[in-house]
Amino acid sequence: MEYVIICLVAFLTAILTFFSGFGLGTILMPVFALFFPIELAIALTGVVHFFNNVFKLILVGNKANKSVLLRFGIPAIIAAFIGAWVLLNITDLQSIYSYNIGERLFEITPVKLIIAILLIIFSVIELLPFFDKLQFIKNNCLLVAF
Repeated sequence: MEYVIICLVAFLTAILTFFSGFGLGTILMPVFALFFPIELAIALTGVVHFFNNVFKLILVGNKANKSVLLRFGIPAIIAAFIGAWVLLNITDLQSIYSYNIGERLFEITPVKLIIAILLIIFSVIELLPFFDKLQFIKNNCLLVAF
């Protein structure tokens, strides 16, 4: 049953975010984290992201603005490799804090803490109206608030 839920959520999230162009990782990673260790949840989210992007490329790739693709795609690929390197290097760090609830032992590891902070930051960004007005300048792709 878990596999059905995981596949269904991944499929529905991919369809939902196809039209918005973003949000797949923000929605999918916490769901995967319910079923898998955090490091594996991040990796699986990356796999779904990859195949979702390949699917979008096949469907609408010929209509993509090549300039935008290069300006955002290349930095995104570089950032993805940096993020993967950071993830590989922080997963082996010792836990910061551990506690028991009943007979279960819970650990707060650096990777779990970082992911939790990032999810909180992304959630707050979505709630603040200031970020709704954020726009990109076409010539240099810098963020500017209007």
